[in-house]
Amino acid sequence: MRVIVFGASGVQGSHQIPVLARSGHHPVAVSRSPKPLTVDDKEIETFAADFSDQPAIARVLSGADIVFLNLPSTSFNQSEPILAAARLIASESAKAKIKLIVFNTSMPVPKECQDIKAQDDRREIKKILRESGVPTIAIQPVVYLDNLLEGWALPPIRDTQTLVYCHKPSLRVSWICHHDVAQLMVAALSRPELAGRDFDVGGPETVRLEELAQKLSRAWGKELKYENQTVADFCEKISRTMQGRGLDTDRIVKQMFKAYTYYNEAEDEPFRIDMGPVLRELPVELTPIEEWAKMRRVPGW
Repeated sequence: MRVIVFGASGVQGSHQIPVLARSGHHPVAVSRSPKPLTVDDKEIETFAADFSDQPAIARVLSGADIVFLNLPSTSFNQSEPILAAARLIASESAKAKIKLIVFNTSMPVPKECQDIKAQDDRREIKKILRESGVPTIAIQPVVYLDNLLEGWALPPIRDTQTLVYCHKPSLRVSWICHHDVAQLMVAALSRPELAGRDFDVGGPETVRLEELAQKLSRAWGKELKYENQTVADFCEKISRTMQGRGLDTDRIVKQMFKAYTYYNEAEDEPFRIDMGPVLRELPVELTPIEEWAKMRRVPGW
C-alpha cells in the first residue's frame, strides 16, 4: 500500500519508514525539507510539505491508501497550529478517500481528562480525525527507551554513568522503543476493522528504574547507577535549561509538573501496560530492553 508518513524526518516517523518498506509497502516520507532516504539500498519517495500548505497536502494524499500521522507535541509548541494541521490533514484525507489513518499520539492519553494540555490536545486531534469520517486507529505509547539517548536524559548516562529519570522508586514502566511503535502501526494498517479503537502500547517488559539500570548495565557492559528524580527537582532543572530560549517557561513547567505527578501517582498506572490483549489484535515481536540496548550505542562512549 501507498502510505503517507507525516513527520517522517522526526525520530518517530523516521523509524516507521524502514518498517513500512521492509513490510512490502510504499512509504512516502513527508517533511518540510526532506533529505534523500534509502532503505536496504532502495530509494524512498519523499515529498516536501508544510503542515499548513493545503495544496501540497492535497497533492501528496492523492492516490494514497493509508496515512501515518506523527505531530509535534504541544508540551513545548503552541497548540493551535498543530490542531490546525490535524484539521487540514483530516479534511484532505477525507477528500482523497484515504482508507485509514494510524495516529501515533506519542504519549499516553487517558480516557478521563487530567487537565494536562498536551494530553487534551491529543484527545482533540483524535476527535478531529474521527469526525472527518476517515477510519482512524490511535496508537498510544508510554515512555520511549530512545528518550534515554537524547535530551536531558543523555548527559548523566554519558558523563557519570547514572540513569536519572523522574520516576518514583516503585513506579513500574513498560518502556517501548520507536521501532516497536512502528511495528504496531504497520500491523494496524492491515486491520481497518479496528478503526475507532485506541491502543495503549508498551514494551514486553515492565520494570522499575532500578531494574532498567541493571538491564542497561548488562547490555552496555558498564555499571549504571540510577537516580529516582523527584517531580519538583525535575521541573526545577528543566526550567533552568529553558531560560533564554524564547519559550513560555512558566506555563511549560507547570504543565510538566502536573503531567509527571499524574504519571507517578495515578491509580490507573498509565505507564504499566499489559500487552497480551494488544498483541492478539496487533501481532508483532516486541524488542526486550537488553536487546534494544545492545543495538544502540550511547553517544560519547
